Amino acid sequence: MSTPEEPGDLDPVALTPRDPRDAMSLQTAWLRSFLAVADKGGFGAATLALHLSQSRVSAHIAALEHALGVTLFDRKARPICTTAAGELFRGHAMAAMLELQRGIEAVRSTLDNIVAHVTIGSYPSVSCTYLPAVLQELQARHPGVTVELHEGTAATLEEMVAGGTVDLAFRPLLPKMRETTLCHRTIWHEDIVVVMRENDPLSQQASVSVEDVLARPLIGNPAGSEEDGGGFDLRNTLGEAAARANIVYLTDQPTTLVALVRAAFGIGVINRLALQTTSTEGLTVRTIDSPTAHRNVALFWMRRRADSAVVKAFLDAQERAPLPPGVLPI
Repeated sequence: MSTPEEPGDLDPVALTPRDPRDAMSLQTAWLRSFLAVADKGGFGAATLALHLSQSRVSAHIAALEHALGVTLFDRKARPICTTAAGELFRGHAMAAMLELQRGIEAVRSTLDNIVAHVTIGSYPSVSCTYLPAVLQELQARHPGVTVELHEGTAATLEEMVAGGTVDLAFRPLLPKMRETTLCHRTIWHEDIVVVMRENDPLSQQASVSVEDVLARPLIGNPAGSEEDGGGFDLRNTLGEAAARANIVYLTDQPTTLVALVRAAFGIGVINRLALQTTSTEGLTVRTIDSPTAHRNVALFWMRRRADSAVVKAFLDAQERAPLPPGVLPI
């Protein structure tokens, strides 16, 4: 008496299509075109995303509909939308393409020399002081990997990695990520410090208190509203007293912050690493007596990409790269 076969016990011959509508007769190009039209809401937008002609995309959809024996799109609707059958098929098509991609990446992970492209999200101080060392390690072990860099703030970097614009992103742990499908590796701990002119009376102190900071006009980073995370490190360092702070300027650029300090607009509050990217000659840097005057920096990536060969290669390169000056390893 025979027993039901487990999925892993299927005979490959059994997957040979006997009917033109069977899965093995479908082409991945048809599925890509179908998903693009469904996601973009039209053939024209899909052609731009796929870099194909509209006639080619239309031919793919027509071939897929013929193979399935159903109409996938309501072409009279504006914008175009999937039929009930199309919407049902959409989830299966997406799952199939994702699983196929995982298989491709799993196979590539067995190769010693990866040929792939990786997109990294970062912010200026990491890009200047740390990323080059990571890329050197990556290039030494995987010369076939090409790299694309996107820079942003904590908020935009979260959007980039969660939305798939980048494969991995360097970002402080705070403000907390809202996206729950991310993995991360905490890399280092660094102080939030004040920077002031050498003739400032506070420069005579070994460190400054929160009340010292609150007594001065403050320049912080990044730019933006409080809701968008503007001046987050400054506000987090001051804690509940932040409501009393006189924040006169917020900027994304450490060089601008330092220039404003030189021009006596106030004292700057910034992470220590950022000061490595610009000259502080003639200025004094002091720690702040606050339990929250620090931050941890991490590397984030999507959980579904964790087994990707190129993500693993970048994580390995990051682990091998020397940390930038002025930070403490986690």
